[in-house]
Amino acid sequence: MRHRILCSCIALALPCVVFAQRPAAADKPAQSTPSKNATAQPKLAGLLEAKVRAAWAAFKKRDKDGYATFLTDDFQAVEADGDGERSKLHILREVEHSMYTDYLLQLFQVQPLGPNYAFVTYESTMQFPKGSATRYKRVFIGELWTNRDGEWRMMRYQETPVR
Repeated sequence: MRHRILCSCIALALPCVVFAQRPAAADKPAQSTPSKNATAQPKLAGLLEAKVRAAWAAFKKRDKDGYATFLTDDFQAVEADGDGERSKLHILREVEHSMYTDYLLQLFQVQPLGPNYAFVTYESTMQFPKGSATRYKRVFIGELWTNRDGEWRMMRYQETPVR
């Protein structure tokens, strides 16, 4: 009986040991040849985060023309207020009436979706003037960015309230 149990244990453990070991030669090429994505993704993430921050700065300054340069012509936005989808023209009218006095952008993540698209997510905390119905508002934001004619522009914007 003991002999059977010992043989069973060895039979089960042997494949685990064999498959757990990888040839040393297989690791060396992977270490010496960095992936193009490993170097491209941080560059893209930095570029798009900078564009998002610049777009927010233009919106805060109520710079309608400056903000428009970050948007595609077919841009669409859905904000957390529940009023539905807004076109580029509608959003640009909102820029002139911006009410927030300060904001904090954090927790950026950029996911490339091919050579010409990327999905950017982050959290925004906005501060409104004293006496406003809402003093602070936190939203989680998802944006679809596209590279058209060598320029990255925002194509879709979606807010979700953070509670």
